[in-house]
Amino acid sequence: MAPVAVAHTSKASTARRSRMTSPVEKSQHTERVCSAPYRPLPICTATHEAIAGGPGQEYNISKRTMRIPAESVMQNQLAMLLCLVPAWVCAQQPVTLYGVVDLAIASDSNSGKSSTRVDSGQQTASRLGIRGQEDLGGGLAASFVLESQIESDTGAPSFAGRVFGSQAWVGLSSPIGTIRAGRMFTPYFGAIATNDPFDAKGPGESTRVFYDSGVRMDNTVKYSLPSGLNGFYGDVAWAAGESAISSGANRQISLDVGYKTGIFNIQLAHHDANDATGATLARSTMIGGNVDLGPIRGWLAAARSTNDTTLDTRDLLVGVSVPFGLNLLSADYVRKTDRNNPNAGAKQLAAGYYQWLSKRTNLYLVSSRLRNGSAANYQTTLPGGTRRVIAVGIRHQF
Repeated sequence: MAPVAVAHTSKASTARRSRMTSPVEKSQHTERVCSAPYRPLPICTATHEAIAGGPGQEYNISKRTMRIPAESVMQNQLAMLLCLVPAWVCAQQPVTLYGVVDLAIASDSNSGKSSTRVDSGQQTASRLGIRGQEDLGGGLAASFVLESQIESDTGAPSFAGRVFGSQAWVGLSSPIGTIRAGRMFTPYFGAIATNDPFDAKGPGESTRVFYDSGVRMDNTVKYSLPSGLNGFYGDVAWAAGESAISSGANRQISLDVGYKTGIFNIQLAHHDANDATGATLARSTMIGGNVDLGPIRGWLAAARSTNDTTLDTRDLLVGVSVPFGLNLLSADYVRKTDRNNPNAGAKQLAAGYYQWLSKRTNLYLVSSRLRNGSAANYQTTLPGGTRRVIAVGIRHQF
């Protein structure tokens, strides 16, 4: 196989709400990874910024390329991904190769048993993806994302049997909104990430306790409102169950609607998921908000989850972030109560420190303590267990 040409590219966000950003960028956006308007960057030219060499130096693929022999690619999935970006694409349409490499050393105490390990994705999931957009004229644009989540400590794919297990979709945008089809994040999970100071990832993520009703949906059609609605935004997604047993089997419906003005953002989300028989596996409703006061940012969210049998829980999240210089402090408290069993709840307290070395690279230290009620085992091997995690890591985005 011939070598594949890969251009240096700048950071590209994967959806409306980006993952943890630098304090400089944090004050300028409140949206997150799961439902952001698509903003592609061309692979043919990209602004490359590094600590040595200075910012603002532009590279053209015809002048500066990095050749990767196929035999040096250890994972078949990675080789397949890179082969989708041949050099001739640059002469046709803008396509972006992007990714995140996140690695940490973590100390984990689970119900009295401890371990130390090297872990991937303790701030954000490590991933490698390609995406592009084509202007069709008349206000129409086609776009796509193919993204593989990777365990960067081993090089293995995070989703066995899936080359693009993180996201795989194609979409069409117009002045009245955007339609996407494929595998993608649920609007409900996007709403949780928006209102979590840890972006719903790592030892401090709220979804270790906060019921998330699933992160992604397969076989999905999703509609997103257009921008320019005086601060209103929203998404609705439907996943076909594709079952011959029952028309409602494995079906999912997820939606969110929000309003952002100035420093304030409020959001309402709902998610329904059926099991293989058509019964309701989970029904969750969440309301959350955050306010950016400059020197401090506050977060608040509450949710209720039920099903057709015994599930009836309440979740509460309170969080805070404090940026200073090129540093960021974040903390949150998450509590779950079970209406059917007062001993089946859980509480989590987490704190994190982030130091940016550049716009694309940062160090972090995150610690969390999760304590279960006597009848609960969230994130623990035993009911009533306690889990403590401390992770020190580095994240690089490209």
